[in-house]
Amino acid sequence: MRVWILSDLHVDASPWEPPPGERVDLAIVAGDVADGLTRRAIPWLAQHVRPRARHVVYVPGNHDFWGTRLPDELARGRDAAIAADITLLNAGQSRIVEGVRIVGATLWTDYSIGRPKWSQAWGMREAGDRLTGMRDHRRIQTRDRLGSPAPFRPFAALALHVEHRDRIERILSEPHGGPTVVVTHHAPHPRSLPAGEATGPGDAAYASDLSAIMEGEHGPDFWIHGHVHASRDYRVVRTRIIANPRGHDTSHQRRDGSWADERENPSFTPSLVLEI
Repeated sequence: MRVWILSDLHVDASPWEPPPGERVDLAIVAGDVADGLTRRAIPWLAQHVRPRARHVVYVPGNHDFWGTRLPDELARGRDAAIAADITLLNAGQSRIVEGVRIVGATLWTDYSIGRPKWSQAWGMREAGDRLTGMRDHRRIQTRDRLGSPAPFRPFAALALHVEHRDRIERILSEPHGGPTVVVTHHAPHPRSLPAGEATGPGDAAYASDLSAIMEGEHGPDFWIHGHVHASRDYRVVRTRIIANPRGHDTSHQRRDGSWADERENPSFTPSLVLEI
């Protein structure tokens, strides 16, 4: 199976279209297509990715929920994805595509990647700071247990992480005769961070250390993620971890006519295809 891997396209911040290429069996998009799941992200995928792939699996990222109320947008997003013939996996659901089992979840994080140097509470406080923290907690809303509108604070993201991780582990424990691919937006290991390890409490909003899953008897064959705007390809025991994020691109022509290359991730490969 030929699998096209993409993430963190941010096409609303800097417009982009994939270059011409051969049709693939499966496209996996690991989140952050554009701000707004139904307003921008799914329509862009339907126009630019769906025609290039026999199957499309899309795991939404944090930016895909900006400007929305998360559970309401997800409900609309599921309908929009079905209409566009795109498989939306957001909370640990799975799909088998031509013998390949795919498990997908946004995942969020457990805010614990810096322990014991930085506590979980410190990581959550850093992410939730209303001035310098993650803008997710200012740009996304949710609903409380009674269904009333509520801010999307770090404790809500942590609760989702626990739910998504539990579902991923449960599905991985079920027998499957072919390869298994886990797709998450948030990173599953500290080696995916810019420095290859946690260097401050702020890193806790970008990755969790899920080594225990990959080192266990049910570790997946591949784990594809986004969120960290740097290309990654490494192994944890038998699991190959891959990220191919575009990131932001503010490249422009200077007044003297020269070109300023300001790609956030120059290593992004627009036509990265993995053979499974």
